[in-house]
Amino acid sequence: MIRVMLVDDDGEGRSYLRGLLTAHADVGVVAEADNIADARQILGNTAVDLLFLDVEMPGGSGFDLLKQLGTWPFAVIFTTGFQRYAVQAIRFSALDYLLKPVQPDELADALQRFRQRQLPVDRSAIQQQFLSNVAQQDERSLKLTLTSGERTYFISPAEITHCTADDNYTELHIHDGRRFVSARTLKDYEDMLVPMGFLRVHRSALVNRAMITHLDGMHVVLRNSERVEMSRRKREEVQRALAG
Repeated sequence: MIRVMLVDDDGEGRSYLRGLLTAHADVGVVAEADNIADARQILGNTAVDLLFLDVEMPGGSGFDLLKQLGTWPFAVIFTTGFQRYAVQAIRFSALDYLLKPVQPDELADALQRFRQRQLPVDRSAIQQQFLSNVAQQDERSLKLTLTSGERTYFISPAEITHCTADDNYTELHIHDGRRFVSARTLKDYEDMLVPMGFLRVHRSALVNRAMITHLDGMHVVLRNSERVEMSRRKREEVQRALAG
């Protein structure tokens, strides 16, 4: 059984989520808390596999709880109203979240991702990078958590030249020649990286504007001389962005 704890200052919200979880036979709620002080005490005495953690709470955020713990042996799914910066920090750190009000199908998807997850060898490093992302005051300082084999890398968006789609996967191209394959879609990376100066130049390509030297016909030419195909529909938009 998946041992779940709910941490949320909203009693009705916890009750609602608890009710949704009853539809999953392999899930059991073993503990609840409405503040981070009680949550920390309970976690010290209760074995938990998965924590549903609210971000904003009186007396301390869900992020504050994880900072106090330092490292944690359980998985975390954040629950939050849409807060752009919080969601960006979570996304960049490859952690899971659900927007409130939680939808049954989205909860089911999150639980399935939890069931299928493979725990990384360097989980502590990933957790510390997440806490570092949360502490940043500028989105441009966030680092992406990417894996290759059994190793984990923390990549600044400024290091990425472009991203290309491969079905539901995305290949991220790094300026030094490295490439990473992510299980996230290109649309996911568009949501994360467009605010940082990336341009969607084709339905299957996202490019770091700072890496573009010029346009050549229907291609974007990058500093490393790579050429990325550009769609006719996007050409004018790209030209405007580069002119600005």
